Amino acid sequence: MHLRSLVALAGGCVMLCAAGARSGAQNQAPFTIRRPPDGARVRGKVRIQVPLASIPAGGYVAYSIDGRFRVALAPTAEQRAKAKRGDTFDFVWDTKEPVKEPGQVGERPPADGEHTVSASLYVPRPGAAGGSELKQTSSVRLRVNNRIAESTGPVSLRYRFRDGLRRDYVRTGELKLVGGLSGGGRGAGEVEVSGLRSKLEMSVEDIYSSGDAMLRNRLAQLSLRYGGQETSIPSDQLPGGVYRQVSPLGRVEYQNRSGSLDQFAASGVNVVATVELPVLRSSPVSIGDSWQTPNVSLEIPGMAEADQPKVTVTSKFEGLEWEGGYPTAKIVETYDSTKSALNKKELQVGPYLLTDPQVKFTREVYIAYEYGTLVKVVRRLEVTGKSGAAQGAPVMGGAGMSGGTAPGMSSMMGMSGGMSMPGGLMPGGLMPGGMTAPGGSTAPMPSMGSAGLMPGGMTAPGGSSMPGGLFPGSGRARGGRTSRMGSMAGASSMMGPMGGMRLPGTGSMAGMRGPMTGGTTGPTQLTLRATTVTEIAPNVAQERGGRPGS
Repeated sequence: MHLRSLVALAGGCVMLCAAGARSGAQNQAPFTIRRPPDGARVRGKVRIQVPLASIPAGGYVAYSIDGRFRVALAPTAEQRAKAKRGDTFDFVWDTKEPVKEPGQVGERPPADGEHTVSASLYVPRPGAAGGSELKQTSSVRLRVNNRIAESTGPVSLRYRFRDGLRRDYVRTGELKLVGGLSGGGRGAGEVEVSGLRSKLEMSVEDIYSSGDAMLRNRLAQLSLRYGGQETSIPSDQLPGGVYRQVSPLGRVEYQNRSGSLDQFAASGVNVVATVELPVLRSSPVSIGDSWQTPNVSLEIPGMAEADQPKVTVTSKFEGLEWEGGYPTAKIVETYDSTKSALNKKELQVGPYLLTDPQVKFTREVYIAYEYGTLVKVVRRLEVTGKSGAAQGAPVMGGAGMSGGTAPGMSSMMGMSGGMSMPGGLMPGGLMPGGMTAPGGSTAPMPSMGSAGLMPGGMTAPGGSSMPGGLFPGSGRARGGRTSRMGSMAGASSMMGPMGGMRLPGTGSMAGMRGPMTGGTTGPTQLTLRATTVTEIAPNVAQERGGRPGS
């Protein structure tokens, strides 16, 4: 019996030692770029993986490409809590994302060829001084191979439809205030105005003898973002399907209703329920060919579909590239209003009314020419113009900021007389319940959820209740007291005349109406930049020998 106990005890010790060894191996993994290996050929989005267990608590990893810093990332508490032996901590390097390099005019993606990716581990510095120190760096040389070298000769680009086929797309977008110069000659940083994320479904319902197809488009998911606060729209508040008869060249021959949700326009985002297929050239194209494509919508953020300017763009077949796992033909469409007049004296871009606008438009289109599939569309729009002190949302100025009301609104959060939102600036009840502004008038807003777009409440001067708000947090502003929203400089009403909110990173006071605080009341030149990416979902079905499905 004594011998059996000793054997059992010895076996337990062996198991404990093995478990301890596994735990030690998990918590003390060496820091190194595990994948991809040195010398690998890569394209598209590349996962740079290091062992999660090699990053101690409080540590982070800084990544550089060709010696230039890109980003620093730290594991989340959730990642650590769920970590298993062998788990990796990943940074995704998009080898096609444009970046600005030293001495380079504008942004462009990394060139094909060899690039060095470095990951540097920083750990907490011992002692009371705090801070972090570099512990170790790991590097790999990777050969980017996005372009397809072989020449196929002239390519006939067509959309190909198969009865019953469904394709899912992800659409993301953002509108940013790049900044401008005030009368004081000082600029401002880049500030996001609004953004969106959505999922679109496109299914082939019928095929005609002409080659046309009846497509059903459906907006399956939608999240909107204002001031860094993101809200998901409930699926039962999204519109039903949009039916379109589309030709193999992408021309819409019939549509049962609009695919644009214009009620969101004043918010500064373009919400659409359809996958827009760029119109293709009818004749075969060779690499380097250029042609004119008429009637292309500029998709100005915040402008209703019927009011969108339609222009003729210059299209160019740039070459063949890998995109999303497909061999694709890359077409770049460009438009510049300084070379071809827009004939618009004013443009409403989101909440900003710009006079004498200049517009630059670029659209990159990736077509999987073997399958007739739209893989990705990247649209970049830049609008520069002058904005008066009382037009649009808060505007970057010199030492201060000036703003006004959104289009059609007589007041905004604290102007005497209440709040007017004709047309539903926040459609579908993005703010829960109603809002009572000083003066007693109430703007009813159907509830979209307990949180709404604006968590927390806000008490305006005079005690009027605002159960929600365009900005997170709550507070009471009276006579210049500080609230969680920032400093209110003697606000006579919530975000009213001469009052304002201190925006993060600006040090400027944003009045919703009236003169700038420490700035100028003259027109301010602004630049607004909108970027929208529509790409096929990565989980599409595989077909034709394991290649991505169309």
